[in-house]
Amino acid sequence: MPHLFLKLPVVVTALGMGSTMAAAHVGFTMRQVPLALTIDAVLRVPHGCNGSPTLRLRMRVPKAVTGVRAQPKEGWTITLTGEGAMREVAWSGALPASQTGDFAVSMDIDASVKPGEIVFFPLVQECERGVLRWIDVKGSPSADAPDDGNHDESTSPAPSIRFLPRK
Repeated sequence: MPHLFLKLPVVVTALGMGSTMAAAHVGFTMRQVPLALTIDAVLRVPHGCNGSPTLRLRMRVPKAVTGVRAQPKEGWTITLTGEGAMREVAWSGALPASQTGDFAVSMDIDASVKPGEIVFFPLVQECERGVLRWIDVKGSPSADAPDDGNHDESTSPAPSIRFLPRK
């Protein structure tokens, strides 16, 4: 079972805190997790670009993440590129516009990350027709943003994770 890589304490903690994601924004299924050396997370893509299938996702890996391992996803290829601030995880495949896709990653977290810190993961969603840029790191975290159908840099929040105190 591909989703068994999640650690039960993190899942239980996140569910107990009512962490949810806005239905139309790309984001992590667990938006709040206890700070740990390694976390497992699932990036959820709830739709394509204005009725067009998603063909590629490119996620910037922030400095707070010292290592990242993308989990295999059937029908998709994974590419890890870059160094330093230019690191990126890319998934290439096909996700119908009306389907939700989950993309799992395991991440090593830098020791400098503190409880309460929000870490953003800017992401570009490339579709058969069109591109959505989930790159806003200055506004509200992804679950707090309004879903009014307008997607530009100011209304398309980057996926984010808030780190809670260690358990």
